[in-house]
Amino acid sequence: MTDTELINLIKNDDPRGMSTVYETFRSEFVHWIMRLQRCGNEDAREFYQASIIILYDNAKAGKLDALRSSLKTYLFGIGKNLVWQRYRTNHREQVIGAEFYIKNYLYEDVDNQAAEEINLEIISHSYNQLGEPCHELLGYYYFGRKAMEEIAALMGYKNPETAKNQKYKCMERLRKMVFGTLHSQPTDPKPVTEE
Repeated sequence: MTDTELINLIKNDDPRGMSTVYETFRSEFVHWIMRLQRCGNEDAREFYQASIIILYDNAKAGKLDALRSSLKTYLFGIGKNLVWQRYRTNHREQVIGAEFYIKNYLYEDVDNQAAEEINLEIISHSYNQLGEPCHELLGYYYFGRKAMEEIAALMGYKNPETAKNQKYKCMERLRKMVFGTLHSQPTDPKPVTEE
């Protein structure tokens, strides 16, 4: 069956259309998403289900009537968009989470009033400028809540003590960057507003 015939079957509520599309591309799509997203089979199948639903809705709405690519390319494009959408959402949550934890653990002395005055915008900027391996390590520790043993294994450190020492050095570097940014700010900075 051609792509046009399949699209017409879907538009006319003929179950053969969706059944054929679903079965034809499922295996290849799932394996492709598993490689692209580095996720398990179950997550990949969820991406496939969501992509199929979007394809179905778009076909029913007539958005595929003048399709310029193949149906397969279109379906895989939907999947790729869903992956990037999830990545952007998760990445934003990770950055916000890392900022929160770093803000709360930036100082050993929790009574230090300066810690309260540091806003997330300054921490975010400093954290993003930190570079590797610090950015990755602090992300694992503060956002991922991973143990030093796991971080050592993930990052190829000799042992958990080495990872712990590297975390300390990264935090010291981050503190210096945050303080440097604070001291270069006007005395009365504008408050950071939530987006």
